[in-house]
This record gives sequence, C-alpha cells and structure tokens, in this order.
Amino acid sequence: MPGRMEGKKTVVVGAGQLESELLGNGRAIATLFAREGAEVCAVDNVESRVRETADQIAGEGGHAHVIVADVQSPDDCTRIVDEAKAAMGRIDVLVNNVGVNNEDAAPLELEESTWQRIMDINLRAMWLTSRAVVPIMQEQGGGAITNISSIGSKTGGGRLFAYAMSKAGVNELTHFFAVSYAPWGIRCNTVLPAWVVTPHSMEGLKEAGYAIDEEQYYAFGRTSVPLGRMGTADDVANAVLFLSSDDANFITGVELPVDGGALAIVGSYQRPAGAPAPGGR
Repeated sequence: MPGRMEGKKTVVVGAGQLESELLGNGRAIATLFAREGAEVCAVDNVESRVRETADQIAGEGGHAHVIVADVQSPDDCTRIVDEAKAAMGRIDVLVNNVGVNNEDAAPLELEESTWQRIMDINLRAMWLTSRAVVPIMQEQGGGAITNISSIGSKTGGGRLFAYAMSKAGVNELTHFFAVSYAPWGIRCNTVLPAWVVTPHSMEGLKEAGYAIDEEQYYAFGRTSVPLGRMGTADDVANAVLFLSSDDANFITGVELPVDGGALAIVGSYQRPAGAPAPGGR
C-alpha cells in the first residue's frame, strides 16, 4: 500500500542529532517521512550527524539528500530552500525542528547575547525558512509547513525564559503564516512537545537543573505526567506526520500538544525555592 507521504518532497531542518542511544525528534521525523514514501532533504549544521540520518534512510530503501547549513545565518536559511528545490524539483512539506536552550536563565539572570542567539535559532530561522519556501508552495498550488514549538510556550517560571519566549513566538508565527497563505492552499501548524526523552531534552533539562540523570527524568514522568510515562521522539514524529500529510488537509493554524496530558493539568503550581514567605491567609 502507498505510504501517507508517497511522492511528497520534504525538508526536515534539524534532522541530525547528538550521538546517543536515544532518538531525536528530527531524525525520527525524517526517517518516518521516508518510510511513508517521501523524498527527504535532511538538514543540520553538523555534517556527520545529518549524514547518519540520511544513511539510515538509504539503508531502509528510502531517498535522502544531505544539506549542511547553520540556521543562525539568514543566507543559509535561504540556501536550504534553494538547494532542496534544486535537488527535488519541488517542496511539498517543510518541517522546522531546530531549537536550543543552552545557557538560558531566569529573566533577571539571562545574558543579552544568549537571548539573541536563542531567538535567532529558535524563531528567526523558522521565519526565514518559511518565508523562502512560501513562494515555491504558492506556485505549486499548496504545501504544508510544520513547526516544532513546546508546551514551555504556554507556561511561566523556571530558568528557560528565552526558550519559552522564542517558542511562544513560533506559535504566533504559525498562526500568521496559516492565515496569510491559506488562500494558496498552504497549511501551517505547530507541534508542542513536552517530557519527551530525546538527546536534546536530556541535555537541556540537566543543564537547567530539572533532571540530574536519565532515571530521575523517567521517574518524573511516572509521577507527574498524566499518562504516567515519558514520551518518545516517535510520538512527536507521528504527530508531525499527521499534520504534514494530506490526512490533515483541512487543518491549519493549530497548536497540537504532544505531552502526555501535561498541558491540561490545572493547579499544579509550585512556589519557587527562595521566594519570600507568602502573605495573607
């Protein structure tokens, strides 16, 4: 039977990953697209990482191209789209998966240079790659852009201030593109993961002090996530596949949480350590 992405020409920005036994979201998305029949342009700023993704796709009988680019560079964001179009002849799907949170901090502690770097990578790059691909999709008569945000875009507190602000921007960018280019048949949606075990999430949460080790992270999932477990990159990839495929051809402008029910929890606020004693009754 044909796959759900049969014949689609796709670009996955952030398709490489850190060396790890864990599966990252970008590699999971790229390989799932290929298994479902898509031709994939896999993009990352480290060639060895993205080539491993492409080699895995080829090893499974799929068709992948490697593009090495740094989304901190506006020129590279445009080049990604130009090279993908040249390689595949068209672009039906763009997935913007790149995101960083290293060196993030609470609002009063964050360095301005860190704020700018996180904004440039997490938000500006998604605008620039989307801006570059829209004219191609307009000429083709349609396409799908799927962005990766976070449920952190919907919450406050903690030490991931710039990350949360950047992902809130991704949500609004998604809304703008969805409404602005719907007349040309271009859909734009975003996936909001949380408590998903990937190399990136483990690294970031350890640095932010939320999880000392992997077992502590899994234990948090068992006790604090409504579904009672942590998610996986495959959970995220399945959501991206749905939104990017023709199965979702009447869905645009949505924010789809992939979080085990975490965003639905109400009344779980914990007073920050070091806060003054509460007043009142």
